[in-house]
Amino acid sequence: MFGGGYKQVLRAGDRVRAHFQNRYGQKSSATDVGTLLQFTTAEVEIHFDDGAIQCVSKTWIAERLSAWDLDLAPGDIVYAHYASGKGRTVNTDLGIVVAVLDGGRVRIRFQDQIMQTIPMGWVDQVMRLEPGDRVNAFFKVNDGRGAKSVKTDMGSVLAVAKEDVYIVFDDNVEQNVPKTWVCHRARPWNLAVEVGSVADVHFEVGEDGRRSTSTDIGIVLSEPADGRVAVQFQDTIQQTVPLGWIVRLREWHVGDRVQAHFKTGGGDKSTDTDVATVMSSSLLEVELYFDDGIQQSVSKAWVTERIRNWMAEVSELAPGDVVIAHFKRPGNHCRSVQTDRGIVLAILPRGEVSVTFQDDITQVIPKGWIQAIATRWSGQRDEFAKDKGEIVPETGKRSQRPTAASSRNLDECIICMDAKPNGVIVHGETCHQSTCFACAKRLQRAGDPCPICRELIDTVCRMHGD
Repeated sequence: MFGGGYKQVLRAGDRVRAHFQNRYGQKSSATDVGTLLQFTTAEVEIHFDDGAIQCVSKTWIAERLSAWDLDLAPGDIVYAHYASGKGRTVNTDLGIVVAVLDGGRVRIRFQDQIMQTIPMGWVDQVMRLEPGDRVNAFFKVNDGRGAKSVKTDMGSVLAVAKEDVYIVFDDNVEQNVPKTWVCHRARPWNLAVEVGSVADVHFEVGEDGRRSTSTDIGIVLSEPADGRVAVQFQDTIQQTVPLGWIVRLREWHVGDRVQAHFKTGGGDKSTDTDVATVMSSSLLEVELYFDDGIQQSVSKAWVTERIRNWMAEVSELAPGDVVIAHFKRPGNHCRSVQTDRGIVLAILPRGEVSVTFQDDITQVIPKGWIQAIATRWSGQRDEFAKDKGEIVPETGKRSQRPTAASSRNLDECIICMDAKPNGVIVHGETCHQSTCFACAKRLQRAGDPCPICRELIDTVCRMHGD
């Protein structure tokens, strides 16, 4: 079978080219195309495209043209070839699977209500509808008889029965129509919607409640029921809309950096947005720490964009990890521009973490401010603590805070971790040399404090001879 020194496993529904019995009952010299129906030990039953059905030797199969791998079930919408005269049609028509039969056959009711039993290999495509699917379908015209329309319209599937489908069209008209009236599935429903999910959703407009052209950000308030879900939008208006009106989910989690609206002095929603870090979330609200040091609980629908997926960039933290993180600037507690090294002391609730930085100052910061993990806890913490003046939990001892002298022994800039620390930061009558000159100038221009003592910077200069 097939020749060429290899064999293939055939199955019912495969399309093959095979020899057939001529009128003398002998093997033909020519071949013809057909569909496999069923097998015995030595023979195979083939439905040839000219309508003839024959049992021939398996060795008469010359080649397999296509493998059939569809899974059919009663109620499926299918595009299938049908019998016209004696032969198989070239084109396909839309129909509903009525029954899957033995012997590689299937019974289908086509759009014109004609029922045929055909080889299941004649089915080219299966469309199994689910609530939430967006479909293009014919509808019942308002003529008192419920006749099929001439044109189609877009709608969302609410419920599916064996031979009918319940659709709410975009003009908010709900109808139960035959499955064969569905011409095309524009978008299958594949979103995992849960209570509290934030999504881009179409909404009802006008007196007739038709589907809007644009979308708005909304919060899902209920589990899906009867193909619908309750949603609260940014303006706090609540609507129950079809599942198919949800376009996409907006995913963000604790630690993520987001762009969001904030509450103005009167508690209203701001016109502009600002960058913030997600601290925690409830059903309707999210607690945000904005970069200017303001902490607010706002509607989840006010979060417009995720800027950074923190969990994808920083793996789970543990006490003892050495991290590179932003810190709270003195006074207003806003997020620093530059980062510093520190040791994680504790993982706190509400998306916060306690970190002791190199200057021996401990701060509670949003965990989303951690840019990277420099060193995992593995016994190296003792060495880091001795070098940087940190607390060593195992001994309870504490080395002295770094002085200007000790900072001059650094081999590299503590900010860029690359250049030589040739920049001198002057504050009052003291100075520290821990950064390169370029990073020191950037700190001064940004109004940031000295990374060693957090004193305000008066001026910076380059170390003589460097």
